[in-house]
Amino acid sequence: MTLILKRSSALFLALLLSACSTTDTSNRLTVEPPSESQIKSSVKDQVSMMLNAFTPVAGQALPNNTVLATYAERGYQPIWIKDKHIEPSIYKLVSILEQANSHGLNPVHYHVGIIKHYLALKAPSKQQLAEMDVITTIALSSYAHDISNGRYEPQLIDPNWQLDAPSRDWKDLLSLSNASAMVDSLPLLAPRSPEYQVLQKWLVYYQQLAKKEKDIYVQPGAPLSIGDEGPRVSQLRARLVQLGDIRFSTRKVDEDRFDKKLKVALQGFQHRHHLSADGAAGSKTIQMLNVPLKQRAKEIAYNLERWRWLPNKLEANRIWVDLTNYSVDTYLNGNRTTMKTVVGKEDRMTPVFKGTMTYMVANPSWRIPHRIARESLLPKLQADPNYLGKHGFRVFSSWSIGAKELDPTRINWKSIAPENLSFRFEQIPDEDNALGEFKFMFPNKNDIYLHDTPAKYLFRRDQRAFSSGCIRLENAEAFAKNITNNSPQAKVLASAIKSKQTKVITLPTYIPVYIVYFTVVPNANGMPEFRDDIYHRDALMERAMGYQAFPVKAPL
Repeated sequence: MTLILKRSSALFLALLLSACSTTDTSNRLTVEPPSESQIKSSVKDQVSMMLNAFTPVAGQALPNNTVLATYAERGYQPIWIKDKHIEPSIYKLVSILEQANSHGLNPVHYHVGIIKHYLALKAPSKQQLAEMDVITTIALSSYAHDISNGRYEPQLIDPNWQLDAPSRDWKDLLSLSNASAMVDSLPLLAPRSPEYQVLQKWLVYYQQLAKKEKDIYVQPGAPLSIGDEGPRVSQLRARLVQLGDIRFSTRKVDEDRFDKKLKVALQGFQHRHHLSADGAAGSKTIQMLNVPLKQRAKEIAYNLERWRWLPNKLEANRIWVDLTNYSVDTYLNGNRTTMKTVVGKEDRMTPVFKGTMTYMVANPSWRIPHRIARESLLPKLQADPNYLGKHGFRVFSSWSIGAKELDPTRINWKSIAPENLSFRFEQIPDEDNALGEFKFMFPNKNDIYLHDTPAKYLFRRDQRAFSSGCIRLENAEAFAKNITNNSPQAKVLASAIKSKQTKVITLPTYIPVYIVYFTVVPNANGMPEFRDDIYHRDALMERAMGYQAFPVKAPL
């Protein structure tokens, strides 16, 4: 990718130098500007050439075909030139593009330096005006696309990220009647979620803070707790002020003394970094305190891009599985309920995607997936041939309909290699069933679903990545009652719970299910909450984006 980016930058520079060294000096220096018909003719000549020059780079999504269609629909009339004058809105656009870093985007990608060069020309020729018009429209459309849909293709970054909900609103912007309306509509394309807007403000805060101040570091050493005194306590206090956990106050305090207010502020910091909130600054807390501001700005930027991969507007009724928070939020009829979850472990990570929950199964049997049978069940059988009987499993000769049930004690499990295992295993509905009493289905290619579990002790742990990919619920019965509440299916559910019989129950209303992954979110107090990157997805974002979280000087 680095080589491609370098070639792209060189191309931009060559294009700019070509514009600077136009040989048509008589046109360039003439007092009378070119006519609109001359500019229109030049735009038609330039548009294809310029679009070919500004080609997509690696995983970036530059919507050039839309630019071509836009000019064709307008009869190749210039967008940024009217009545022989450059539209004032172009300067507003340049200002917006220069601040692209406030959304975690890089201004260099929107050709700000090149546009400003054209604007600085004293007497541009018709070709230069046409070039400026096309490049500015490319910049507008690219930014409009990126701010609404994200700049990068998620599955090119991470194959397990399968949630991408592109919006067409940015294309509608190019259909507006004039440049001023297009530019004024740009801010409306950013995600409307409060979470995005709060994170975007914190990104700006970290950028500005890192520009004005140096990081205040807490020197490693013995844990600091209430009653301690010394320069390290002063460093701790100053860092918490810098990060916003202590509001600046004119009230005089003993900066070197660890008092109750400092403990409360430190507990707030620990809560929003998913640390044990004991109010003492141990090695893990100090490590988190000392993460540089620039690194935090990068992490926020990655999560803003993730928000842009989601629909611009979310459904009022939805199920929101938050992988890094190990939780599921159910939004139904204006109410929100939350419970803990267990998610996929690192080597069997739960993918990110959207589905639609259509039915549930009460008292389900569990048909063991091939991979789990090979990797987990077979070794247990080889160690204990009676394992299936002890845990309520049945074994069938194949995955075919009507396959014959076999006696597991007559099979030589030790002689079977994992790659040759072709039996079908099913666990009968009982209290030891791995699916518990319920499973909730939103059909998808990953064979992922929500379900109950007999292993309730795992919900007492803070880190809960223990499953083989599916999502286990802390209180599946309460979840089932919630999604069938005040419907005829509620009676069917109650009957199934009482009878302990397997029952498929169609939901009264189908519910969108989002399985999402964020490493930074705003907490209830509006502060940024930094979470463990349990699947190491931020590293993938950094490699793909080559991201710089701070303003970059555009090439001149």
